[in-house]
Amino acid sequence: MCGIVGYFGSKDVDLAPAADAILHRGPDMQCISSGKGWKIAFNRLAIIDISERGMQPFSFDGVTVVMNGEIYNYRELREEHKSEFNCHSGSDVEIVPYLYKKYGIRFLHKLNGMFAMAIMDPAAGKYFLIRDRYGKKPLFYRQIDGGIYFASELKALKQLLELRPDKTNIALNMSCWLLIQPLTAYEHVFAVNPGNYLELNGKTVVERQWYEPKIEGMEQPYEEIREKFMSLYRRSIDLRLRSDVPVGISLSGGLDSSSMAYLARDISPSNFVAFTANIVGKQSWEGSTDTENPRQLCNDLSIRQISTTVDFDFWNRNIVDIARNYDEVLLNSGTLIFYAISAAAQANGVKVLLSGVGGDELFGGYPWQARMRSLPVSRLRSALRRASSRGARVLPELWSKLGPGAVRSRIARIYKLYLQFQVWHAQSLSGEFVPFMSDMNRRVADRIESLSEDYFRRSVAAVDGDAYNQVQYANIFTVIGNQNYQLDMASMRHSVENRSPLLDVNLVEYLMSVPDHLKNEHGPKSLMRNMLAEFLPKYITTSKKSGPTMPLDQWFRDAQVAKSVRRFLVANRELIGEHLSEDLATRLRDETLYSGRTGALRTFALLGFVIWAKINIERIVGTQPLSFTELAQA
Repeated sequence: MCGIVGYFGSKDVDLAPAADAILHRGPDMQCISSGKGWKIAFNRLAIIDISERGMQPFSFDGVTVVMNGEIYNYRELREEHKSEFNCHSGSDVEIVPYLYKKYGIRFLHKLNGMFAMAIMDPAAGKYFLIRDRYGKKPLFYRQIDGGIYFASELKALKQLLELRPDKTNIALNMSCWLLIQPLTAYEHVFAVNPGNYLELNGKTVVERQWYEPKIEGMEQPYEEIREKFMSLYRRSIDLRLRSDVPVGISLSGGLDSSSMAYLARDISPSNFVAFTANIVGKQSWEGSTDTENPRQLCNDLSIRQISTTVDFDFWNRNIVDIARNYDEVLLNSGTLIFYAISAAAQANGVKVLLSGVGGDELFGGYPWQARMRSLPVSRLRSALRRASSRGARVLPELWSKLGPGAVRSRIARIYKLYLQFQVWHAQSLSGEFVPFMSDMNRRVADRIESLSEDYFRRSVAAVDGDAYNQVQYANIFTVIGNQNYQLDMASMRHSVENRSPLLDVNLVEYLMSVPDHLKNEHGPKSLMRNMLAEFLPKYITTSKKSGPTMPLDQWFRDAQVAKSVRRFLVANRELIGEHLSEDLATRLRDETLYSGRTGALRTFALLGFVIWAKINIERIVGTQPLSFTELAQA
C-alpha cells in the first residue's frame, strides 16, 4: 500500500512537493526514481515484508513496476514460477515485472488483488497505468504537454498542474450523490476506469479494457450456492488476512461486516481487533444495529473491541480537515465513520482494516434495487442497451422547474425508472438535489448517458442473460466506485490499508452467476441472510438495515447551529451559483431545502460543497486545524 505520483514523457518534473502532499499514504519510506521516459515518486506504507527489501520500485529485465495496493495471491504466484524466478524479498510486488515480461499485459488476469500500478517498458517504448478490476485503488491522470501526469490522489496532481473545476461534473456529483467513473471534479482530469489500462506508446495514448469476464448465469439449488459461497468467502478473507502487521475490521453490526468478523476470528484468533463507532443519537433514531450489535458480537466471539465516538462535535472539529483530504465534494455523512475508525486504528497500531464493501451492491441490499425489479425484464434489457430519447427528458425537466414536492419527485423518479433508466440508475443512491437544480439537469443527464452507454455495454457483455445482475455489475462504476473511494481516502489519510473481501474476483464472478431472483426471493439480501443465519446470531440476521449515516436532523436541530449553518450557506451563494447551480443558489432561503431528514442530508452535502470550494477554488483555507465554527466566523 502506498501513494504514487509520476510523469510519463521527456520532461524532468520536480515531484518532491507532490509526493509530500500525499505522504500520509506511505510514511514508512519514500523515494523518487526515474528512467527513460518516466519519473515516479513512491511513498511506502509497509504491510508485506516491512523491511527495506520490500521497498519499490521493482525491476526485471528492463521492466520497472511501481504499485499501490496488494496482490493477495502472491505466494501462489511465486510458488508457480519458482523454477524461473527467484524472489529476493517477501514483497507481493516483486514478481509483477517478471510476470509482465513472461506473459505481456495478459499477466493481469493472474492477479487476485487491489492495485493501481505503473509499468515502464522503455525497450518496447510502452508505459502503462493500470487499475484493478473493480477500482478498489484510485489512480488519476491528466494528459498535457505531450505527456501524462498521474497520482494516487488529486491533491498531488494539484502540486504539478493548475486544475480547473468542471461545473457539470460537480453538479452531477451533487445530483447523484457520487461521481461516476472515470469523472473527477476537474476539467480534463480522469480516473483510469476499473478494469482498464492506459498505454502510452510513443506519442499515442489509448485506454483499453483488460478485464472482460464472461459470466454465465445458472439456476442452482440453495445447498450448492451456500457451499460455494462460503468456500469462496472464507478463502477471500483468509487471503486478506495475509499481513506482516496487525489486522482489524471496521465493524458496523450488519450482515457483511459481522460475518467477516466471525470468519476472520475463526481463521486468525490472534492479531485481530474490531473497531466500532458510537454514533451519538442514532440508537434512538434507527435502532441498535450500529451500536449494540457490534458490542454484543464482540463479547460473544471474544473479539477485542475499540470504540470511537462520532457526534456533532466530531463533525464540527474535523469536517474541514476531512474535506481538505477528501479531494471530491464530501456528501455522504457515513464517511465520517470511516475517518473516525481509521484514526482509532492508527492510534492503536493497526495498519490494515477489513470492510464490507460490495455486499449490498452484489446481493441487492439497497431499497432502489427492489424498485428496479418492478421493471419488466424486456423493458430493462432495452434500457440497458440504449439511451433515452430527448422526448423522454421533457417531463422530468418540467417537474424540476416547478420546484420540489414529494408527489412531483416521486412521479419524476418513476418516470425516469421507465423512460430514462441510465439517469435513474446513476441517481438511485440519492437524487435529493435534482428538484433544486433545474438549470443543470439537462447537462447532467447528457453526461450520465454518454458515460453509461459504455459501462452498461460492459455489463451486458460481462454477465450473460440476467438483466438485473447486469445492473448490479454496472454498480462497479457508480455506488461500488464511490464506496471504494470513500474508504480509501479515509483509511489512507491515517496510513491504514482498507481491504474488501466481498470484492474478491472469484466471489464477485460467482455471485454474478447466481440469478438475481434467488438472491432476493424473500426480500432484500434474503439469500445472504439465510446463509449467514446458519452461524451468525439472530440479533444480527434479523436486524433492520441501518447503513453508515448520521442522525443529521438531530445535529442540525439546535437553533443556534441551524442559524449559523444557513447564514454560512447564504453568504456563499455566489460560490454555489458559479460552480454548482444558479437555481440552487436562489433557493438557499427556501425552508423546504432544509426540512426533515432529507433536508438535513442536503444541508450536510451543501456544507460539504462550500467547504470544498473554499479549499480548492477560493483557496482561502490553509493547512492548519480549523473547525467549522471557526470557518463560518472567519
